Amino acid sequence: MKALRLLLACLILVLTIQPARAAQALVVLPTQSSLTTAFVSELQAALGTPVEVITTATATLPPEARYQYIITMGQDALDWRLRQRAQSRTLATYITSEYWHPRSQTAPPWLSALYADPEPARQLQLSRLLAPRLDRAGILLSRDSRWQRARWQAAADQQGITLTIAEVDGPDDLSRQLLGLLGRSDILLGTDDSSIYNADNLKTILLTSYSRNKVLIGPSAPFIDAGSLSTTYSSPQDMARSVAYLLEQGLPPQTTSYPRYFSVLSNAQVARSLGIPLPDDATLARRLAELEQEP
Repeated sequence: MKALRLLLACLILVLTIQPARAAQALVVLPTQSSLTTAFVSELQAALGTPVEVITTATATLPPEARYQYIITMGQDALDWRLRQRAQSRTLATYITSEYWHPRSQTAPPWLSALYADPEPARQLQLSRLLAPRLDRAGILLSRDSRWQRARWQAAADQQGITLTIAEVDGPDDLSRQLLGLLGRSDILLGTDDSSIYNADNLKTILLTSYSRNKVLIGPSAPFIDAGSLSTTYSSPQDMARSVAYLLEQGLPPQTTSYPRYFSVLSNAQVARSLGIPLPDDATLARRLAELEQEP
């Protein structure tokens, strides 16, 4: 009889706990897509528990949300979340540091951010793998992105690379600053600055760089097909695993970070045209991960 009572108590406990686990995390999507489907599927696998999913167009969040964590995907989902009153800890994903920086000072205490753009230190390490003799790396910044200087400088100092910086005052100033920068750099690193790295400027940046036998690393995966040599980026699976890692750490409030997990994407045609030996992307990603684990 005692054994039966103990078994019934255990069953009641399981039934009580299970709904809470099922509602541990809520993912807020701007819309359904193949990217969001892959992200949610990997997140559930990484957490080992189901997550609930809503879209901003069809849902409202209860004032006292029952979720331990809320994860937003993209700017629209984050803007929607900020209009809700619930104080549940929230992680904003698929936003760039360029978007987040001017908003970070007024962010609520329950909000943290996971950037979509590549980590500067990781981009510099990738550059050194592709150009082992790299001594000088150049970056272009605008007035709005000059706050990135300290982040890039710290990463370069840590790796013993001289960082050269040129500030672009506007579209008419781009060519002049780029020419001067390339003359003082071994490689050009793309930054998270849409006023510089956009469709209107990309042709000028690439043609000018390659005419001087200098390559562009980054600034993101979409620039690879356009002619950038290589970059690190986080796939939906990488991003989901990075989110799961942060949640398992308890998601400290008001923190910003880059994805822990990542992939590499390169342009083999550009490498061949410039005579650059290019390891396959999986090998580069594995080597970078190994370097980040070293003391």
